[in-house]
Amino acid sequence: MLGDEATHEELRILGAFQYVHSDIYLHRDDTLMPQNPSAWSAWNFLGTTSSGVSVTYWLNLLQNIESTGKPFLVTLNPPHVPDHVVLKWNTGHPVPSVAAAKASLELQQIQGNRGIWFCGAYQGYGFHEDGLKAGKSAAQSLLGQKSSLLLNPKQMVPSWTETGARLLVTRFLNQYVTIGNMTILEEGGTMFSFGEVDKKCLVKTVLRVHDPLFYWKVATEADLGMADAYINGYFSFVDKREGLLNLFLILIANRDAQKSSSSAASKRGWWTPMLLTAGIASAKYFLRHISRKNTVTQTRRNISQHYDLSNDFFSIFLDPSMTYSCAVFKVEDESLEVAQQRKVNLLIKKAKVERNHHVLEIGSGWGSLAMEVVKQTGCKYTGITLSEEQLKYAQMKVKEAGLEDRITFLLCDYRQIPSRCKYDRIISW
Repeated sequence: MLGDEATHEELRILGAFQYVHSDIYLHRDDTLMPQNPSAWSAWNFLGTTSSGVSVTYWLNLLQNIESTGKPFLVTLNPPHVPDHVVLKWNTGHPVPSVAAAKASLELQQIQGNRGIWFCGAYQGYGFHEDGLKAGKSAAQSLLGQKSSLLLNPKQMVPSWTETGARLLVTRFLNQYVTIGNMTILEEGGTMFSFGEVDKKCLVKTVLRVHDPLFYWKVATEADLGMADAYINGYFSFVDKREGLLNLFLILIANRDAQKSSSSAASKRGWWTPMLLTAGIASAKYFLRHISRKNTVTQTRRNISQHYDLSNDFFSIFLDPSMTYSCAVFKVEDESLEVAQQRKVNLLIKKAKVERNHHVLEIGSGWGSLAMEVVKQTGCKYTGITLSEEQLKYAQMKVKEAGLEDRITFLLCDYRQIPSRCKYDRIISW
């Protein structure tokens, strides 16, 4: 293959591998098999008094071919041309030798030189497995990293209830997902595919299901069940970076398509058309929501259960300014602190706050926006919160910054703000 372009080292090392050429016949002549059919094997050796070698492969056994009268056989170097020949060809087999074994050890001297890697069954004993082993070694050298054999995964065996839930979920998704492509890949290899990628939506995602409880959670608790299943590790995404985002995009695109095709669908969640069992969960969450009716007292209790966990806890994942909610990033590797500062600056710009204004912030959090607005504009500022922990933290920060004369924080519900107070700007974010 290299021809005149082969180097001296390549000619020396590769030239040590010698081949013997064989005539190969695909035929149906059983006279080349043992006379006793009970002695037939997948590989059958026919000895001769000369140095020739003849081997016949019984394809019916090797490839699970049903009985078709005469057997299908492949013979290498038969002593005579078989009857009932289907096809004939010629090929070469590497010959194991001391020179070949020595050349195999010297292959690394030429591997990768000039961007060329060599692999083949000749680097072993001439078997298919030797070709695979040599190809794997060349690929690892080319990529600069090692690979590992995949473990033989166990087939996922759901219970009868989980099997029923899987049937519900897959039937629903088959009807619901028409835009984009959503694939479910179970442990063990079972795969379900829903929708297709087209010009309308190029988004696709692959969910790898590790536990059949995934189906039960989705069938009985709908979207909240899917969230729990993800948190509990019942499924993950093949694409760790964008798999979850793409799932949301697919569900939203199909929800919007459903809304446009049916006004009734707009009153339902994305799970409702098929997963009737999710109604149990819907009722449960509805009753829970009713029990948490948004009265002044209940609202304060709800806020306390969340924001009063501890300021130390929130400081673990917030930036140093303790700014809450989503930041505004420009580049992927940007720090959270820079992105949060950008968001605060955008809010101040959009609110058009001036020095003579009195600003009201509903849900002032840990006070980062209040202090930044006052620092930039010099305005008067009032922030309200229902979290005692947030209030203490914000008041401490304002005192440290020396802004107590401009900023006031109140433990107050927005419905209880004194009517005598007037504000030029109201911010809630």
